[in-house]
This record gives sequence, C-alpha cells and structure tokens, in this order.
Amino acid sequence: MLPMRVLLNRLRAGAFLAITLMFVAMFGFYLFMSYYTQTVLGYSPVQAGLTLIINALAALAGSMLIAGKLHGRVPPAALIVPGLLAAAAGMLLLTRLTADTTGVFSFYLVPALMLTGLGLGCVMPPTASLATAGTQGHDIGAASAAYNAAQQLGAALGTALFNTLAASAGAAFLAAHPNALPDASVVHGYTVALTVAFALLVAAACLTARLIITRGGRGGSPSHPAPTPAKQL
Repeated sequence: MLPMRVLLNRLRAGAFLAITLMFVAMFGFYLFMSYYTQTVLGYSPVQAGLTLIINALAALAGSMLIAGKLHGRVPPAALIVPGLLAAAAGMLLLTRLTADTTGVFSFYLVPALMLTGLGLGCVMPPTASLATAGTQGHDIGAASAAYNAAQQLGAALGTALFNTLAASAGAAFLAAHPNALPDASVVHGYTVALTVAFALLVAAACLTARLIITRGGRGGSPSHPAPTPAKQL
C-alpha cells in the first residue's frame, strides 16, 4: 500500500524523520506540562489547559508569521532545523526545574511554551510540503497518509516512552533519597525525560539537516530538478 519509492526519496525521508521525532518529543512535553502544572503547581485542569494555550498561540504564530511568510523564499532546511532547535531549547530550559523552583510560570513555563510552539509552527508547514513534493498519481495520497501516520506514530511513542522514562527515573531517585519529598522525585523524573527529549530534538536537527541540505547549501524540493541548459540554435 505504501510504495517504497515514497520513503526512499532523501528529502521526503528527512521530512518524515523531522516530524516523527518532533511529535515524539512534543507529546511527551505536553504530558509533563499537564502533570506538572496540576500535581506540583496545584493548577486546576482549566488553568493547566489555559497555560498550554500559550504553546498553541506560539505554534500559530510560527506557522503563519514565520513559516507562512518564508516558505518558498528560503530553503526548507532554514525553517525545519531552527524549528527543531528552538523546541529543543524550550525543553532544555525546563530541565533546570526543581521542586523548590520559584517564578516557574514567568521564567520557565512561558518561555518554554513559546519556544516549543514556535519550533512546532516552523517545522510543520515545510515538512508537510516536502512530504508530498515531487509525487504523482496515487503516490500523492500515499505520501500524505504516511506523513499523517508519522505524526500519530510519534505522538504514541512519545507518550509511552517518556511516561515510562519519567516514572522509572522518579522511582530511582526516591529509592536513592528515601527522605526526599514526593514532589522532588516527580520533578526529577520529568527533568530526566525532558533531557532525553532535548537530546532527541538536537539529534533530529542534525540528521534532518544532513538529509535535506543539498551540496549547494540549500534544502531543495524533489519537485524542482536542476534545470538543463537550453540548446543554442
């Protein structure tokens, strides 16, 4: 059902890799933000949801004001790679949290939610374009379906992987520090998982750049082959 030629294209493979790993990291991030704001900061479910709106607004701004205006004018790599690194920076900021951290909303949550949102907004439009660029006939539907499946796969893997990692790290911390407060072990588990998410996004940026940046330094599109010289009359 999915022709291998759809996946074997170098630029398209870079797009699939970028969006899959982006969703792996982001859905782990959303899970921890929901848990952290409610269990550690004491937010109500409504307050936690309103906090995450910052991320949604930043993603909208990134997709419309940055990617929307620059897509087609700059190489896809100039949006995808910085977007992955911006999201990684947001994750890295939260790895400094402890159970005793003060000023969490202003100095940690808002910057992290904005950076991850802007990163997501910059990554999705160009990867969606690269995923179907250069395809013809039935391959267009297959490439589009594969792109959507990559997002769903990343979301499922991210939720399961980082939830398990955070729980294991928190339990190990509590075993090593039996007198520690429960919040300390919980936050430690979150920060360990977010550290892995940060490393994953940095690796995604490096791998994606290698796939989609061409020899000329531009991340091209499979639908635009190099022009051939015109014959002289």
